[in-house]
Amino acid sequence: MAGNFIITICREFGSEGHEIGKELSERLGIKLYDKDLILMAAKESGLEEKTVASADEAVTNHFLASYMPFRTDPGTNNDKVFKAQSKVIRLLAERESCIIIGRLADYILKDETNCMKVLIGAPFEARADLIAKKHGITPEAAAKLVKRMDTERNAYYNYYSKGRWSRSDGKDLIINRGAYGLQGSVDLLEAAVKAFQAEKIK
Repeated sequence: MAGNFIITICREFGSEGHEIGKELSERLGIKLYDKDLILMAAKESGLEEKTVASADEAVTNHFLASYMPFRTDPGTNNDKVFKAQSKVIRLLAERESCIIIGRLADYILKDETNCMKVLIGAPFEARADLIAKKHGITPEAAAKLVKRMDTERNAYYNYYSKGRWSRSDGKDLIINRGAYGLQGSVDLLEAAVKAFQAEKIK
C-alpha cells in the first residue's frame, strides 16, 4: 500500500454517502468503488454476478435497498461474497489510491496507516425526510425503511467483525450531512483529506 491513499466511507442510510464520495472522487481525481465491487467479487469468488448481488451488503429492488439475512452458516454464499470482497478491497488498497464505499472496508483496512476512515451520518428525521422526497414515498414508509436499514447495517457490522467493530468505531472523521448539506459535506471532507495527508508526510 506504500504510496497509495485510501478513503473508506461508511454511511448511514439516507445520508447520501455515495453521492458525497462520488463528488469527492471527481475533485481528487481518484476512482470510487461501490457497486463495482460486486462484479469484482463475483470474479474472485467464482460465483455468478447475480448471486453475488443477492448476497451483497445491500440488495436493490426497483428503487430501494433491502438487506439479506447475514446470520448464516460458514461456507454460504454470503460468507463467500464477504471473503471475496475483503480480498478485492485489500488488492485495491495495494494497487491504487481510491475511495471505497461501505462493505466494512474501514474494518478490513483498520490497520492501514494510509487509510482515512470516514462516517457520513445525519439525524434520523433528516434522513427519513430525504428518503421520502428522493423516492416519492410517505414519511411513515421512509421512517420505517430507515429504521430497518439502520438495524440491518449494524447487524452486518456486528456479524462480520465478530462483534468487535461498529459503524462508529475507528473513524478519523464523522460528518453530519444534516448540518452541512451535500456540498458542504464534500467541502469538509476534501479539506480533511488534505489535512490528513499533510500530517502523514510530516
